[in-house]
Amino acid sequence: MLESNHIDINQMNSKRLPLPKENWLNVKNIENQQQLSRQYTDICQQHCLQKKWILVINPQKNALAHLSDSAWLDTSKILQVNTNKVKVNLENIEKALSKGNCAAVILSNASLAQAELSHLADCARKGKTPCFILKDNTSLH
Repeated sequence: MLESNHIDINQMNSKRLPLPKENWLNVKNIENQQQLSRQYTDICQQHCLQKKWILVINPQKNALAHLSDSAWLDTSKILQVNTNKVKVNLENIEKALSKGNCAAVILSNASLAQAELSHLADCARKGKTPCFILKDNTSLH
């Protein structure tokens, strides 16, 4: 007599491959003004549909200027903060990342130690808020 094969679908589903790890902290080296503008555009495009703020700390005005020309992008959701006008410290950035009120946080030319970067990544993961650090190398050329 033949035995029937019983396959437990729930058991098969529990053995799925793990999902790729989300990269909550992205450090990008920028070589020229066009690349910087493209990064701002790409990040804003990726996160503008979430109906949350996109926080940009120390943006270069020239790089952000073209965003206002885009009819599809709600620039009222892009919050620009310049540290020469408002005091912004690492603790403020950590809170913004941890709370999850922002669709993304972009830091321009931030000089951070590896331990600070790791902590920012933890805060970003906690709040499910991607953090981008754009390092401008254009002045080196």
